[in-house]
Amino acid sequence: MGRIAVMNPELANLIAAGEVIERPSSVVKELVENAIDANAKHIEISIFKAGREKIVVKDDGIGMDEIDAALAFKRHASSKIKSQYDLMRIKTLGFRGEALPSIAAVSKVELITSTGEKGTRVFLEPDKEMVIEDASARKGSIFTISELFYNTPARLKYLKADKTEISDIVEKVEHLALGFPAVSFVLYIDERQVIKTSGRGDLLECISALYGHDVAKKMVKIEAQSSKFSIFGYIAPPSISYATRYDMLSFINNRSVYIAKAQKAIIDSYKDYLAPTRYPLTIIYINVDSSLVDVNVHPSKKEVRLSSEEELASLITDTIKRALIRLRPTYSEVTSKDTVKIEVKAPVFNRPITPVTPINTSASVKSNYEVKNEEYGNTYIDNSYTNIDSFKDEEYVQPLAQEQLTKEEPYQETLFENDESSQIPDLKPIGQILKTYIVCDGPDGLYLIDQHAAAERINYEKYEREFNQIQETVEPLFPIVIDLPYSSLVNFDVEHIALLKSLGIEASSFGGNSIRIDRIPITLKDDDDESVLTDIVLEALKDRKADISSLKHLAIASKACKASVRANAILSVESQNALIRELFKCQNPANCPHGRPTIIKISKADIEKLFKRTGFWYTLY
Repeated sequence: MGRIAVMNPELANLIAAGEVIERPSSVVKELVENAIDANAKHIEISIFKAGREKIVVKDDGIGMDEIDAALAFKRHASSKIKSQYDLMRIKTLGFRGEALPSIAAVSKVELITSTGEKGTRVFLEPDKEMVIEDASARKGSIFTISELFYNTPARLKYLKADKTEISDIVEKVEHLALGFPAVSFVLYIDERQVIKTSGRGDLLECISALYGHDVAKKMVKIEAQSSKFSIFGYIAPPSISYATRYDMLSFINNRSVYIAKAQKAIIDSYKDYLAPTRYPLTIIYINVDSSLVDVNVHPSKKEVRLSSEEELASLITDTIKRALIRLRPTYSEVTSKDTVKIEVKAPVFNRPITPVTPINTSASVKSNYEVKNEEYGNTYIDNSYTNIDSFKDEEYVQPLAQEQLTKEEPYQETLFENDESSQIPDLKPIGQILKTYIVCDGPDGLYLIDQHAAAERINYEKYEREFNQIQETVEPLFPIVIDLPYSSLVNFDVEHIALLKSLGIEASSFGGNSIRIDRIPITLKDDDDESVLTDIVLEALKDRKADISSLKHLAIASKACKASVRANAILSVESQNALIRELFKCQNPANCPHGRPTIIKISKADIEKLFKRTGFWYTLY
């Protein structure tokens, strides 16, 4: 008896606040969502010292009278849920009645609000009485949150760096702006405007404001419907991709959510167009009956439960694939007698290499691994990509990287480190499978070579030598302007400028969400290298401090990837031979720059296991 007691309200509020308010961005999200629910058309957010010092959110919504303003800070007080029926058909963003009391439990809160008549001011401070008084105010509400987490020092201590917290705030506002393009959003960070949307309801205009005009004009509209779902939105072509999944956005009834199967469906749709380490920009709206969605899963309301997820995933996949097919270039009509072949120019190496078994090549050799129709003169660089990881049978298949290949003096370095007795195999190409993998007959088994990964390795080592040998920088014909998401650009400062300059890239802020590049390394002086520069800048702007070596590797790997023959490209036998020959001249032929294997070996013994040709009896045949 007497061991269990009811918590006092202050302690209960602190525990609840820990679930709802995790960091400054949580405050911004909850207050902005309440403003949207209040039918606001203009929302202004001001952040000071990454939200630690002050957060101000102004809106022109319906406002509150004196009674509602006081009740709003009571736990589980809400205007949006009246009954269990409402809980099963939630259409508002906020509904738990936990946001305002949770914020008030860990900060000082001032609310000035009005319904258009008399204004009301409410001031709350933890462990003190609520102050309510009359005030002059326009229609709408103004929330001012001061000294966040001042009474919970442990939580304040574990907030991340200011840049990280600001990036998270910007990302939250971006998602809300994309979810509600009919609402105008303005975001100030330490009195500097970083986001402004018009609120005219044009999604493409909103994308332009957040991602830049150049990105917006390349976006492709998608629209489809099934028995339970309708989807609408925009997707970027494969030429626009990022190193993270953060820009694969999904909205259910305008609410930004994460749906694992939807994410996988998007990735699967692009798998023939993007490398496994690249992710697209997609903004997809999903409309569904609210009774089929359970948003009451987590206080963040980011995760939801959805009925018929498989149907949704299938709809997304089919719709995106159809859109991407429409993006493919058209070609002159080709008859059955026309041949399509790849011709490969071997890169020039600066050191003598012991040649592989001599290969007779009568075909002329051209650069850039082009798929070319010689009769019609059409050239097409296929951007599709197939992941070699799809071919895995660990019982029988082992990477060639587990063997060691040696070269004659003076170059005795090992390329594959585990089998000292092995030599460079005499590989004879048999042909291609899936228009992606070269099948080779070797002295001790069957070899599969990923043509894209192999070409990446060859080009990587070629460009690496150029980077190390040529330090010259040049001015592009016209300054290069790169549009970046605000969430990345907000961290751009002197340190990042210096880091990029050490790589030979002179960059500066160009207003809005743009960066201007005035000088680049001469090795990047190509018409199609803007995407490479974008990758480098984004890497430098990551929260973790990027170093010069990682940026250099990224630059070289990106350039090598874009210059290499792709999956689904038909190679002539001569080209296959040339590719294999140059691969084994590399210092590390076993892996591409991204770490994937270039070669898979299936030994004779493993093949015999597959056909059950093992044991004494089968050795007689």
